[in-house]
Amino acid sequence: MLVANSLSIGYRRPIVQNLSFELQSGLTCLIGPNGSGKSTLLKTIAGLLKPLAGALPTFDAKTIAFVPANFPAETNIRVFDFVALGRSPHTNAFGKLEQKDIDKINSAMEQTETTHFAKFRVSSLSDGEKQRVALARALAQDTKILLMDEPTAFLDHSHRVKLFEFLKKKASEEGIAVMLSTHELNFAEQYADKILEFK
Repeated sequence: MLVANSLSIGYRRPIVQNLSFELQSGLTCLIGPNGSGKSTLLKTIAGLLKPLAGALPTFDAKTIAFVPANFPAETNIRVFDFVALGRSPHTNAFGKLEQKDIDKINSAMEQTETTHFAKFRVSSLSDGEKQRVALARALAQDTKILLMDEPTAFLDHSHRVKLFEFLKKKASEEGIAVMLSTHELNFAEQYADKILEFK
């Protein structure tokens, strides 16, 4: 799905140089200390940062979804409406949701166990619940590439296990590429199809 050759990433100065890898279907985990370039790579693939050297293909919002480590600012809306924003790339100019869009939203909320939050305000949720809602929005987007930055940071142990099991199964059964950064080395070793280590 994605091939990177001699990629340099960073802001004004490179954090990582001469990075080459292939992102294909399956679960890829990025591991390494804070500041080593994991988040920077995800943002670069998502198109939020430009590579300092090398090139990456450009993807639209129908192809790639990104769940950042920091929760988006729009929190004074209902959870259902927040998840529905994931359907924006697929709706018409007026943003009207059709039944197929509603089905995708409901499915995404069921998969993330957030259906019972549907009428809650996002601002009323805990950090862990917000992480699950953010994943639901990305799933509703229905893309072939899913990028996630530290998606287990605020989850308890049981939900961490569920998340890795879910992402592994989804990548395998649907043939999508999932790339996430994590400090959970034990989970990465257990579930990842590929590990990229940053030092």
